[in-house]
Amino acid sequence: MKTAPSKRGPTSNKYALELDGKPCGWVTDVSGALAVGELGGEGRPDRYEELTLRCWPGMPHEFYAWVAASMSNRPTPARGEVILADDGNAEMSRLSFAGGVITELALASYEYGFRDSLKLNLKFSPHSSKRSYTGGHLGGEVIEARRPLPATDPELHIDGLEEACSQVRRIEGLMIRQRIERPPGEDGMYTVRRVAPPVVGRLALVLAENKALGFTRWLEAVEAGRSNGRAATLTLGAPAVGFTVVLQQVRPARIVEEPGEAGDNRRREVRVELDARGVEFAFAPVREAVV
Repeated sequence: MKTAPSKRGPTSNKYALELDGKPCGWVTDVSGALAVGELGGEGRPDRYEELTLRCWPGMPHEFYAWVAASMSNRPTPARGEVILADDGNAEMSRLSFAGGVITELALASYEYGFRDSLKLNLKFSPHSSKRSYTGGHLGGEVIEARRPLPATDPELHIDGLEEACSQVRRIEGLMIRQRIERPPGEDGMYTVRRVAPPVVGRLALVLAENKALGFTRWLEAVEAGRSNGRAATLTLGAPAVGFTVVLQQVRPARIVEEPGEAGDNRRREVRVELDARGVEFAFAPVREAVV
């Protein structure tokens, strides 16, 4: 499959992230309360807003461990820093947060072969935060991690449909969301409860119609009551990290023809929409990157 050339550079990463005192990669964009002020503080100690981070998938193991720990049965909060740096690695501002828990992980759309278009969107809820302007320059391990790792395609596997999965041209709609609650006051910095299991949005796969026979037969089996669902995995980011989204009890909801443009004589494509009843996270065995 043809791959578009990379246009990413070190300065596409604007914010250094630290978790529990250790460098944890860089993110490209930050939005939400972080951009306009502080959370918590006097008069509003129990105000828990969400901040949004965008990043290349090639984040270190510690970052994805935070995602997995946040969405476990007992969410584990983290203390951290989000540091805005200029192109010369000078620190422009720093936001320190406590009790940070990931509440959403999303991949809006990805077309295979265009690896530089793939970014993850994450929302996280801190218990409290404080902004500071200390100046100085970043260095050492933090700077070394600023350049994005080589881009890789997400790897999709569905039990019994390995060949069909290898023909998928586009993935859309991966969204995992959880609701959390905290006790009031300082206890909310360390104790977080999940209101309900994470909700998984409908995942869509686009591929050539003549390669989708396995999905068509699977849908027929589900509609006839002969299938109880399958396991599916989606591995994101660097192969050396192996962060894997494990979707449980996956079933096809429908298969529809993708609309084509007028005069488009390319082979017809279909859109396979999948529902999952649960999700977990794992780390696949380390393997070599394919770039």
